[in-house]
Amino acid sequence: MYYKPDWAETKERLLAWWNHEVIDRCCIAVHAPRKGSTLPPAPDLQMGPWLYGLPALEGDPAAIEAWWTDPEQNYQRAITWFENTYFAGEALPITYVNWGAMALAALFGSPPHFGTASVWYPAVIADWSTWTWHFEPEPYWRISLEIVERFIRDAPGRYFVGTPELGNGADVLSLLRGMDKLALDLLSCPDEVKHGVDVISDTWVKLMEQVHQMTADVNDGGGVLAWMGLWAPGRIDQIACDFSSVISPAMFREFFVPEIVKMGNWCEYGMYHLDGPACMKNMLDTLLAIDSIKAIEFTPGQGSPPPTYTPAYIPRYRKILESGRNLYLLAEPHEVEKLLAELPPEGLFIRTYVDTEEEANDLLKKVTRWSAKGGRTVRP
Repeated sequence: MYYKPDWAETKERLLAWWNHEVIDRCCIAVHAPRKGSTLPPAPDLQMGPWLYGLPALEGDPAAIEAWWTDPEQNYQRAITWFENTYFAGEALPITYVNWGAMALAALFGSPPHFGTASVWYPAVIADWSTWTWHFEPEPYWRISLEIVERFIRDAPGRYFVGTPELGNGADVLSLLRGMDKLALDLLSCPDEVKHGVDVISDTWVKLMEQVHQMTADVNDGGGVLAWMGLWAPGRIDQIACDFSSVISPAMFREFFVPEIVKMGNWCEYGMYHLDGPACMKNMLDTLLAIDSIKAIEFTPGQGSPPPTYTPAYIPRYRKILESGRNLYLLAEPHEVEKLLAELPPEGLFIRTYVDTEEEANDLLKKVTRWSAKGGRTVRP
């Protein structure tokens, strides 16, 4: 692969990871500026879409919208990112359509507001008694597919193409209705909420399958979860319910676990995005009882202890790994050794960044040593 010359070795490690096994170290994706790059270091996709050139368009709404929606501009930015990024370890060159985390809202009547930092979707459900669910593929789903097709055209042998960031029923509904109103609706309009989640999640499954069929060939027969930079040998995407942070575990189970099961059943390699310590504390046991969740990614969330290596989190990280699920963590470089001192390498995936190619290669060597400590057995 042009932007990932060691893809064959990386694929072997990822296949072992999905089997909760380890070859000689934990999986670790390390991003760094490519040697000779003249651009400032670009944030990797864990920080959201790369806003390269966008702030300079402030005050020109047409140019801003074109930045987000024009297929050729999207393609050229992806190539610029690939050309200037060193993908070490299990880091992968992946691009996708990212109009914020809940773009399905645009397909149910919420007009996207394209800005210089993000895309926002206003609430449109004012009254359940007058609301009718109607899927609207024009123009935004058509545009999304045009961008995907542009990515696919030049992808073979060079990079991977992910599915557009669409969201999930619970969180899309919290935008369409408003989070505060939706929280009250769980008590006053439970049937409307459950129906809405069903409509959105059914649409999610249909659209995900459509794009998976388009992209599987350029993704080595599998799928990719773009913002995590993760490949799987089959269907994969993010399963999530950030809205669960403001409700009780009982309401989570009643209203939103059925959607999680549905999404997980579509995914052959379901990855749950667990956002914040409240969700970790209140929802983890429920999630570990869902067979279709194969891995869990934890993000500390705003207003919480920010380091991924936080002593209070370690027992729950272990619980995830001991359940047979894989654990995916976004970490600062200085946290990697601490995490490996307390967690087994089997099933562990760490994503981080450094300043140079040399630092990236050095970190990989260190991770091999750290993974072998603690009397753990790794495959030769």
